[in-house]
Amino acid sequence: MEQKTVAQGLADLLSGWGVKFVFGTAGDTILHFLSCLSQHPVRFIQMRNEESAAYAASAYAKLTGELGVVAADGGPGTGRLVNGLADALNDGAPVFAVTGQVESLYLGTDHKQYINQQLLLRSVTIRSENLGSPQSLTAAAAQLLRTAVSQGGPVHLSVPKDFWQQPTDPAPVKNEPFLTQKPRAEQTVISQAVEWLRNARRPMILAGRGASRAVTEVLTLADKLGAGVVYTLPMVGIMPDHPLVVRGLGEGGSEAAAELLRECDCLVRLGATYWPSSLTSDDKKVLSVDTCPGNISRGIPADFGLVGDVRTVLAYLLTGMEEIGTDGSWTRHVQDEASAWQRRLEQELAEASSDHPSRAVRTLAEHAEENAVICLDVGEHVLWFSRFFQGRGQRVLVSGRWRGMGFSLGASIAAKLADPKAHVIAIVGDGGFSMLMGEFSSAVEMQLPIIFLLMNNRSYAMEANAAASAGIQPVGVFLRDIRFDEVARACGGIGHRISPAELPDVLEREKHATRPVLIDLQVAPVPMPTAKL
Repeated sequence: MEQKTVAQGLADLLSGWGVKFVFGTAGDTILHFLSCLSQHPVRFIQMRNEESAAYAASAYAKLTGELGVVAADGGPGTGRLVNGLADALNDGAPVFAVTGQVESLYLGTDHKQYINQQLLLRSVTIRSENLGSPQSLTAAAAQLLRTAVSQGGPVHLSVPKDFWQQPTDPAPVKNEPFLTQKPRAEQTVISQAVEWLRNARRPMILAGRGASRAVTEVLTLADKLGAGVVYTLPMVGIMPDHPLVVRGLGEGGSEAAAELLRECDCLVRLGATYWPSSLTSDDKKVLSVDTCPGNISRGIPADFGLVGDVRTVLAYLLTGMEEIGTDGSWTRHVQDEASAWQRRLEQELAEASSDHPSRAVRTLAEHAEENAVICLDVGEHVLWFSRFFQGRGQRVLVSGRWRGMGFSLGASIAAKLADPKAHVIAIVGDGGFSMLMGEFSSAVEMQLPIIFLLMNNRSYAMEANAAASAGIQPVGVFLRDIRFDEVARACGGIGHRISPAELPDVLEREKHATRPVLIDLQVAPVPMPTAKL
């Protein structure tokens, strides 16, 4: 093959792997690489902060199941990747991070902006390598890409600045579809699971992100078992109303769900890794289904495990369950609890003040398009979303275990690029937005019609409420009011500053906007009425 530079070789390799976008921020140690990207179908997405770029790569991988890629300058630029890579690591998102590095002769010295980037990123990646020679590019980069895709997590390659223009001998890129093939338990093992479930008398189902493509199968299983269904935060938008659905689990979620999980004698966990530490597990049997064998007993030990894609496994499982049934009294109890919880939510809404965040969330649920992608940030608004949003098929992107503030800004850009026809809504607090608000400008420059719903309570409300509950003096939790609507307009977008009562009209008015819209929604910093789970 024709000899190429390292920059050309890496761009060719990413293109051959089907990469569509590289999120990043320019820096002098990666300029040659970025220039080569322009010669490929791969599109460089310029972000204002490397942290947001890494969040975007992680969110892209979560939403599409494809490889997310982020590029950053060496030194400080690499350091700002930490939060986004930690998000990918904790949520199992395949991400390839490529960074520059000082010239090779300065490695291990006190040269400006030098740091051992492998040590720096070791705790937030599956694997991190420094390119030792231009000739080893293909071997090193390809192995990192295989690791990211096959193991589901972030990897990192540092390239010394002087290597980019040096020649390398690229190897031909071959399609490797086997990397995405999922393991599946044998049919005999699945048949044993059917027999195992026959002993359940008070079953509950916990559905997580891994079950997002299997909602129909989850509800069919619930009907056959007479089991209640509880779900984690990523499933809020996609799980429909159903007599056996008791809504979400976790802080801000359904107290009825938590109580039923305490009462059940059998838990069927489907693609979920979350389990509240306050809920005991020694008095119930657990059947767990997950694509990753390491997740089978994550959070709560499983008594019976099925490895495989949740939808595929359930399809096989359901074929042998026609005659399974449980005591009808448990099913009626689940339905009664689910109905009572729904009535409680409606009562809370009826009694809420006009600036209560619950009203804004319910309004959003009524107006969000069914094809919408909702990108949740981190903060008090997430609890209200979990409690009051009733989905109709909307996909929800979250920073699941890392919970990094500012996640939604980069995530929303990635979501709109991944699915241009989808309505994309970022729900963010004033704290999270002010951390990485430069990405609103990034969205403006790309003319991405994203709705940024800013729940402005002029505080880090979760921390303020925690301090109040603990009876300690709140310090550093209150935020000065900023006219974010004016900031949005100054960036070239659309800005509104409104109350929850005005939200329906604004959402309807901006439904077909052709540029980013910021809705600075003035809400009260009210504490969640339930205890932490």
